[in-house]
Amino acid sequence: MDRMTAPRAWRFPAARTFLLDNGMRVKLVDMPGRFVASVAVVVGLPTAVETPRTEGVVGAYSAMMLADAPHAKAGPVSDVAKAGGMITTKCGHRGPAVLADCPVLELPRLFEALAAMLLRFEPTARSFDAHRRLVAAELAVESDDPAGLANKLLHESVLDPASRYSRPMSGTERSWQHLSLADVVELYETQVGPRQMTLIVVGDLSMLDAAKAVADAFGGYPGRDRPPVADRPPTPGGGPRLLCRSGRGGPQTRLMLGCFATDRLDPRWPSARAAAELLGAGPNSLLNAELRGRMALTYGVEARFLPFFSGGMFVVSGAVDAEHSEQAAAAILRVLHEVRHGAVDPDLFERVRRRMISTAAEIYESTLAVAQQYTELVSCGIDESYIDDHLDRLGSLDAARMADDFRGLVDPGRLHTVAVGRFDPRAPALAGSGLDGLGCA
Repeated sequence: MDRMTAPRAWRFPAARTFLLDNGMRVKLVDMPGRFVASVAVVVGLPTAVETPRTEGVVGAYSAMMLADAPHAKAGPVSDVAKAGGMITTKCGHRGPAVLADCPVLELPRLFEALAAMLLRFEPTARSFDAHRRLVAAELAVESDDPAGLANKLLHESVLDPASRYSRPMSGTERSWQHLSLADVVELYETQVGPRQMTLIVVGDLSMLDAAKAVADAFGGYPGRDRPPVADRPPTPGGGPRLLCRSGRGGPQTRLMLGCFATDRLDPRWPSARAAAELLGAGPNSLLNAELRGRMALTYGVEARFLPFFSGGMFVVSGAVDAEHSEQAAAAILRVLHEVRHGAVDPDLFERVRRRMISTAAEIYESTLAVAQQYTELVSCGIDESYIDDHLDRLGSLDAARMADDFRGLVDPGRLHTVAVGRFDPRAPALAGSGLDGLGCA
């Protein structure tokens, strides 16, 4: 058996989990020999709390919590930077997350800074106006970013318009006409507290009493009585649809094809991941071998299953030669049909499957990768045992089962298609593809 691709006896690093008296959940993950720790704080604040008038307020809170951290330039946050640490924030539809790293022995200092950011949040008009300008600039150049525009249009087409997931997390031009600093203050005061937060600490925790350091930094803040906010699962819209935008012209057209799909808890998820790897995970994948290698129509095509906490999307995307964008779309559909009907080399499938299993140990060598994976699991309400279970299911997967599951998840004849750039749905290359009967909306 090839040493580089043989599955390994490996398990995802386990966490010690406990609650502080104020309701904050803590997960400590000991990884011996990792002297730079990674820390994440997941805030259970889905965009479902927003109204149409306040869409974007969760993203604003996420962006402002670091800018408005108490004494950000001359206090605990700056002390972390001086000690070699870094703090960043990000936000998705499930809510904000803070990601940080520092030397393990500096964790008490980092915890103090995070507690100040999260539990002494004092938003200012200056940072709110700065974030407003940033969002306005992003909206203004939307048509100049073919990839971003295509992604936005595909989400709007595939998902039910009533779903918050169908619109950008940062908000819309209409909502930002009304959104105010008072909305951010109200969100924080009514929806955010320790009970909505999970702290994840990953590193060599033998060097200090991490549980005591966490309690010292966070335990003194009262637990606000905030009921958990129930997120609303995204649902599929109508379709299929073909959306064409001329864009700015140029030699390339951005193509995105997709449909509503599934999430990690579906028993077919290992098949979904394996199919995506086979189709578009690298230069030698099936779509790239066809469109890049044989047809020379693109520098690269990607295929992904994007899971939400419930449901998800299947997406194929890439920039293709604008003169032959119709041929590229037809070729994508043809390859999808082949995989759907089991036309996959068993040896190729086996190599991909083994690589997916064997690389898990390397992927999770770093504390950052483990912290990020825990962040995703916590955000979606999935137990940490999921990773090991998923790899075990991959270990027993075969090509026939993958094709059968993929056939139930993706119907090439029902894909929504977005083209930003030149694209003619009446082109002869699309005859019989399923797109030839759709006009550009």
